[in-house]
Amino acid sequence: MAYKSSSIAGVIRRLNRDYYLPAIQRPYVWTPDQIVRLFDSLLKGYPISSFLFWDIEPAQAKTLDIYKFVEDFKYGDFHNETAIVTDQHLTLVLDGQQRLTSLLIGLRGTYKVKLKGKRWQNPDSWVRQSLFLDLLKDASDEESESDISYGLAFFAAAPAEQEGTHWFPVNSIMQFDDKELFDAYVEKLLDSLESRDTSRTDCRIVERNLKKLYHSVWVDESIAYFTETSRSLERVLDIFVRANEGGTKLSKSDLLLSTITTTWGDLNAREEIYNYVDYLNSGLARNNSFDKDWVMKACLVLSDLPNAYKVSNFTKKNLDLIRHNWDGIKTALEMTVRLANDFGIDRETLTSANALLPIAYYFFKTSIRFNSTNARDVEAMQAMHRWLVKALLASTFGGSSDGTISQSRKIIQESLVVSTEFPERALLLGLRRQSQIDFTDPRSLDDLLALTYQDWTTFFALSLLHPDKRWGSAQYHIDHIFPQASLTKARLLSQGVSEWTVDAFLQSKDRISNLQLLPYLDNIEKSDQPFDVWLEGRSSAFVEDHSIPADAGLYQTSRFLDFLNAREALLKARFAGILGFTGAGLVQAEDVAVPEAAEATEDDQPKK
Repeated sequence: MAYKSSSIAGVIRRLNRDYYLPAIQRPYVWTPDQIVRLFDSLLKGYPISSFLFWDIEPAQAKTLDIYKFVEDFKYGDFHNETAIVTDQHLTLVLDGQQRLTSLLIGLRGTYKVKLKGKRWQNPDSWVRQSLFLDLLKDASDEESESDISYGLAFFAAAPAEQEGTHWFPVNSIMQFDDKELFDAYVEKLLDSLESRDTSRTDCRIVERNLKKLYHSVWVDESIAYFTETSRSLERVLDIFVRANEGGTKLSKSDLLLSTITTTWGDLNAREEIYNYVDYLNSGLARNNSFDKDWVMKACLVLSDLPNAYKVSNFTKKNLDLIRHNWDGIKTALEMTVRLANDFGIDRETLTSANALLPIAYYFFKTSIRFNSTNARDVEAMQAMHRWLVKALLASTFGGSSDGTISQSRKIIQESLVVSTEFPERALLLGLRRQSQIDFTDPRSLDDLLALTYQDWTTFFALSLLHPDKRWGSAQYHIDHIFPQASLTKARLLSQGVSEWTVDAFLQSKDRISNLQLLPYLDNIEKSDQPFDVWLEGRSSAFVEDHSIPADAGLYQTSRFLDFLNAREALLKARFAGILGFTGAGLVQAEDVAVPEAAEATEDDQPKK
């Protein structure tokens, strides 16, 4: 079938009447600036690319979840309204949703934006705006520094009349379905402007701009579209992927969600998963930043399916299995995220969401419960926490992590055959080739001690020193033991530190041996107090817990480098005990047999 064409008005009037969106489509994401650029292109006579539609029969419409185009859009809203359709032929838009929604907002709808400095949750922070065109703006002005030629802007209400401007609400052009009505309006407007002594030149600009808008919307056939009529969902999915290859990369979870929606007859999978992601991100103890891609990958991993995103893996059999497991998957993911949050790992510190998948898999396959008081469960929780921190420190799940995920799942599967314990050691050994730090090797102690205040992973290293602390229940700060204010060049020289030593002080102030984790109120209280003064109010248990050298002579700023060396020795001994590098706890890597790592199959960048 060849391409056809239509005017913009002809298509806009059919949106949410005959034209709808399939569940496969991504949410609307354009900004007001992008809408302005689209309308500027139309007024200039530029092409706005082609569109791809899909005609479906009434019987097929009943098997699909269908959504409306957004007409009154609120920035940050990612949920389209479900369409209620009757027995009728429908056209679904496979390619062009962002452009058509933008045209709909400009010609019939509004865009709701948040006022600067206002809170997101406050309803009064949001204002509904419509698109306006300044009819007095001369688009042929070559002195304009902007590549936007026409005077287009969003306003909550028509701007007050000022010399040199005449704002016209763009949505008003839709009332002129009769050319004679439009001509009469133009004539009346020009008469009004002339009566106010508007120059003939400006009147010609107004007339030219208004006619440009009318012709762009009602006359020019700017919408070139191809209509697919196949009933094969697989064919349509393939067309959709290819049509979107040149634009924003299609999320494979969108494909999966659209297919699941047709399979989970008792559940709207799209809404279910969107709502569950919202719950993980804002309904738990700390704020997180997971997305539907991660949840859908978890569905594949926990269901023992291939975890690479291939349409061939999304068979009806596999989707039925995911639906069967869905309640258990939700429970396992929630317990995993609660565990991470409990130890202060959230959207600010989680450098790879995929590092959580082995823990979720273990939860899913066992009866372990988060926050259980059973001794076995408590030990498993501690082991999961230790392993997760090490995996994040070592960036084990960075880069192409599909193979790493498959390997970790295999290790847990084999471990659960003989024990219900969390296989911390086996995972460390089996994944050491993918890890930047090998925590089965005593030399990893040097990697920990090389961390500084600027490193994202320093929190994880310091948190290893306090395995019983629940950093997720309160705010914490990474604190400089010797305050930064006391380690400036001027302050050091005034205290008698020799000039040649000052550089060594400044280069060492951010070393991990000068850092500790403190509740934020304690850190605020500490502020810039000299360390020896502040430490007088701390107990001996605090001193031991934070590996502070006992020699009070090291607490003076002049002995800063000696303090660092002494504390580094204490930290090294602490880390060695925690990692099992002392006495009988030191296990050689070759003593434990683990399967070799699977080859990575797909790029999956770490998510924070």
